[in-house]
Amino acid sequence: MQTPSLDSASPKERLEAVDSMSIAGRTRNVAPLAEALKKETKSDVRGAIVAGLGRIGGPEVVPILIQSLQMDLDKDVRLQVVDSLQRLYIPVESQGTIKTVFNTVKSVFALPDRPLVHDPKIVSPAVNAALAEAMQRDFSQEVRAASARALGSLRATDRVAILVQTLEAPQNKEHPEVRLEIVESLGLIRDSAAAPALQRTLRDTDKRISQASILSLGMVGDKASRPALESIFRTDKSSESRKLALQAVALMRDPEALPFLESLLGNENDTYRELAAEGLARIPHDFMVVQSRYETEKKDNVRNALAFALVSADQDKYFNDLANALDSRQTNQAAAYLYELGKYEGKLAELHRYLQSSSPKIRAKMARVLGNVGDPSSRTLIEALTKDKDSEVVTEAVIALRKLTPA
Repeated sequence: MQTPSLDSASPKERLEAVDSMSIAGRTRNVAPLAEALKKETKSDVRGAIVAGLGRIGGPEVVPILIQSLQMDLDKDVRLQVVDSLQRLYIPVESQGTIKTVFNTVKSVFALPDRPLVHDPKIVSPAVNAALAEAMQRDFSQEVRAASARALGSLRATDRVAILVQTLEAPQNKEHPEVRLEIVESLGLIRDSAAAPALQRTLRDTDKRISQASILSLGMVGDKASRPALESIFRTDKSSESRKLALQAVALMRDPEALPFLESLLGNENDTYRELAAEGLARIPHDFMVVQSRYETEKKDNVRNALAFALVSADQDKYFNDLANALDSRQTNQAAAYLYELGKYEGKLAELHRYLQSSSPKIRAKMARVLGNVGDPSSRTLIEALTKDKDSEVVTEAVIALRKLTPA
């Protein structure tokens, strides 16, 4: 059977050739794929090539992808480039046949719970610059919005000023999708320099943008906005705005929020109790107040949040609650709390213990948490899990080790 060739007259065979050459780390295939990209007339094949280059990875593919982002006339190819640039720095599952936007496959980076770069310092400044240029100048609003979103996923601190400038440019008033992605990205980057702009968009006439601003102010830790956010919680007619305001206060680690958060621990709304407990976990508090609530709380999500607050106050006997929740319907909630405890609260040794759990689900999820925490002391323990008898544990261990490997 003849091997598919990049020079074949058949687009189908050229796609098959691209697929067979797109192997992670196979850098010797970069040059022939780059050459094929220059002369390829079919946009779906060009899309497959840039997807393949993203899978291969390495610094060699960066200038090739950037040139395609700047020069390719097909919007969907440029969207695929934005996806591939993120894959260079964010480990995501990429096995099997290449899938592109031409296969009507939605990018993992477009999903609500998108993955983020572990260490923004590994991202080439040229990549951030190219994405910022596309955000400002591409003639497709879809590409502009995707580029703005990518700058958030890559946590491009060096582009905060450009993001703010683009957000506030008068000509962008008629591009709400781009502005919305910028507001969300500024929150993910978590640079306090964005706070004044986010305070202004809090009053935006587009409800989606004003609501995104609420949460982003919490993410950047703008304590000066806390009174305004508490006011939104108390008076806004929108239940979504009220919830986001409480979530923002819970995120900003402001000790002055203590009375407000404690007052909500007994609220009839489950989500309010959960967020109030989360907020208390991030500031000094009286653990006895939280403990008394824990003893009577019936809802699992609220109990997890209360356990988070108790462990953050050095009541480590509640650690089991969070670890066991990794093997429950609250797995994402528990993983987020465990990440914070390992990253910011000095509880890394406790997390390490659960790599020996009898539950493969807990071992796998804890490996993922530790990969995200990114402390080198976890490496040896996670390496041992690459020989685990459970395939999910092995997969998570390998991904975690990629995150722990210096660029």
